[in-house]
Amino acid sequence: MAFDLEALVGHLYIVGGRVININPPGALVEVAPTTAARGREGDTFFILILPSGSIAPTTFYEQLAQLAAERYFSMGGSVALALRNMFQQINRNLYEHNLEHAAAGKQQFETSVIAAVLHEDDMVVARAGPVISALQTAGLTLTFPDDLSEEAPLFSVPLGLLPEPEVAMVRYGVNAGSRLVLSDANLADIPAERLTSILLENDIGKVLDGLRRTIRFQCQLMLVELVPPEYEAPLLAAPGESSHEVQTRLGEARKQLEADNPQWQLPRRNDFGSLLSWGLARLAGKAAGFFQSLGALFQRFFPLPATAPSRRASSGTLILTVLLIPLIIVSIVIVSWVSNLGETEFEQCLGKLQETSNLARSIDSSNRRSTISAWNATLQVADACDIMRPDDPFVNNMQREAQALIDTINKVKRREAVPLTNFENAAISRLRLQGTDLYALDDRNDLVYHVTLSDDGKQALRQDPVSRMRLGATYEGYTIGQIVDIAFDSYSGDLAMLDANGTLLRCEPQIILNCNAQRVLNADDWQNPSTLTIWDRRLYILDSESGQIWRYDPSGSSYVSAPREYFSGAARPNLRNVVDFTISNDGVVFVLYDDGVMKSYIAGSEAPFAFSGFNEGSEPHVVRTEGFALNDSAFAPGFFLISRGARTIYETTVAGTFIDSYQAFDQSKLELISAVVAYPEQDIIYVASGNTIFHIDMTFQ
Repeated sequence: MAFDLEALVGHLYIVGGRVININPPGALVEVAPTTAARGREGDTFFILILPSGSIAPTTFYEQLAQLAAERYFSMGGSVALALRNMFQQINRNLYEHNLEHAAAGKQQFETSVIAAVLHEDDMVVARAGPVISALQTAGLTLTFPDDLSEEAPLFSVPLGLLPEPEVAMVRYGVNAGSRLVLSDANLADIPAERLTSILLENDIGKVLDGLRRTIRFQCQLMLVELVPPEYEAPLLAAPGESSHEVQTRLGEARKQLEADNPQWQLPRRNDFGSLLSWGLARLAGKAAGFFQSLGALFQRFFPLPATAPSRRASSGTLILTVLLIPLIIVSIVIVSWVSNLGETEFEQCLGKLQETSNLARSIDSSNRRSTISAWNATLQVADACDIMRPDDPFVNNMQREAQALIDTINKVKRREAVPLTNFENAAISRLRLQGTDLYALDDRNDLVYHVTLSDDGKQALRQDPVSRMRLGATYEGYTIGQIVDIAFDSYSGDLAMLDANGTLLRCEPQIILNCNAQRVLNADDWQNPSTLTIWDRRLYILDSESGQIWRYDPSGSSYVSAPREYFSGAARPNLRNVVDFTISNDGVVFVLYDDGVMKSYIAGSEAPFAFSGFNEGSEPHVVRTEGFALNDSAFAPGFFLISRGARTIYETTVAGTFIDSYQAFDQSKLELISAVVAYPEQDIIYVASGNTIFHIDMTFQ
């Protein structure tokens, strides 16, 4: 299957309105070398690296593209993982380069990068910065980002500015005849209908020529057409002429070009006001031409005298003929055009929706990736139709059908995220549950809230701040500083709070004001305490910066001795990127890293652990899970992991085997998901997103 498709590749490089007959410096295509890692043997790698800000020498982008290809083909695992690691490598090199140059007062560089990988019958595209891809397959044009009119997703952060790159990724099913464009942001200026018509040209040469004629000022892009191996490719000549780079004159050239070649900007499909203005303007132009022709006709049959000492005031008949009748016709046309515009466009949208849905149904369901791509395209078209005419029964049915099929393939259970409670100006970072007492840590205000739940867990009967667990509170001579974390002591049932100064406050949940406080030893040695766990009465404090978990042994009801190191010896793990940890009832320490990888330890030594059973592309290390909760009760023990990027909660067994994943019908509710805890007796998940706590019923509703 690896060589069932081959790629024809063309490039377009326009600077200052002139076509340069060389490939863009950061454009590269490579097939797998003989030394490729396992899983990369049949891949074809495409990449386009573009300047962002200061422009480096040409060799800079060429070498960076070569480094990216070498990094990708050296990585095993999934395509998504290899691409993400490749972006991280480029970003790390640029970021370290910029740090050194900033300190020395030298020039710094950032780049926008878009890469694609042909893997069997899939095309995986990844991007960072203001770059775009457009895929034409089976008559559909799919852009990435989806909506090129929105600036936020289009103008994302380029590489070299942040320690960790912001990489967006998408996967498509492709076949012979599919065409892919990797481009800078100038592709967004082409209206969607025009872009589709260009990409549907007969051959790749005509596509490049159509793009050249449409993008008239500046562009760097790569065009890929997938063909069967037996396809005889024509010899293409790059249109245009060579020219020196004129980057310093781009602004002046753009103004001059626009002055010399004024053009109407086509309105966007869903902007009714722009459509109306555009249509009236076009109609006025046509009417003006009509009046001009009519005037010439009357001049021919009823010529005016050469000298007109007394102009003939137009007779009533002439006025009626020349003015009123055309005005009536124009009015009728305008009214007819305005009244039928939305209906005509909606009907066209319905036709496209029917076509895309029929195509999706025709794909073999065993081809998971292609099926998902087709139904995603159907959903996009249905959403566009819904904007034109909300709540149309046919469109709504198509939306439900497409989403249900996508969810079934992705093993997603879609549920209603019901608001339980919210807190003003809060940012909830931690949830702890014991019985019907739910506690939330507000990381923005360093404050702990107590929520009393109803017996079924679906209502908040009462919510109050815990007065003694807040920044600046004083108790028994101790002033509370920045709160690190909260945890339950299963032995005593107390709720414990730890601040960055080492103050440990323990309170009874039933009588929350009945507390005791102490300062644990050696807190000054901590570098970055982030998480507190209590197991078998012992305190465990994760200090990721110092690479250690500090363990405090109890003495009665207090902790009076110095801490001991959980990890000892020379082979200590790197904990710098750990975001959360917990300890199971049987004493196994589980540590979650910021890249979604989880490791387990017993008595300080690493034990085997790996997630399994996830669909490709939804593995924790791909979606980058940022937090988790361990349900250690007798009711279906396991993990609940959260991914803010995927807006999803994943459920696994304690051994890491996938069970289910949950998403909200309204995904915007989980946009800021930050914490999770399970109430297994009621089959409820509580998730924090921003300042709100939602409850999600895991059972079918």
